[in-house]
Amino acid sequence: MKRALVLCAAVAVAVYAASAWSASPPSALEKSLQKDVATLKKQVKTLQTTQKAQTTAIQELALLAVVLPGCSTELTVDALQSTWQVIDQISAATQSGKTYFGPQTTPVVNLAGKDLCDILGITRSQVVPPTAAQIQAFLAGFNATNAYRVKFALHH
Repeated sequence: MKRALVLCAAVAVAVYAASAWSASPPSALEKSLQKDVATLKKQVKTLQTTQKAQTTAIQELALLAVVLPGCSTELTVDALQSTWQVIDQISAATQSGKTYFGPQTTPVVNLAGKDLCDILGITRSQVVPPTAAQIQAFLAGFNATNAYRVKFALHH
């Protein structure tokens, strides 16, 4: 009886092993699912690439939203302070050394260690009397021909 039981167990193991190793070819449904999975993988990769490009564009716009008004403000302050220096020079010469504004401190706003106007490639100046040259250089950045230069400056 023990021999018969052992023999049955051995036959069962042999049948199971033979059927487990001889896999049947994939059915039509399995083939269809495999094709769908491959298609979905390609679509996910495309969407990830698109999302990365859109994220980069949004980051560039956000950076410009900080850099442009910041540089504009710096240039305006430079022009005002230069005007105040001229007023002080005139008053000192005509009113026994009197000054109205006194020495000025040039404000600088840095982003990642770079002045905002430097990021745009604009050199700031405290020329006395002030000129509109720096503001003209700033506004020139809005020309379509300079758009690539601004984008390049943001990445370097």
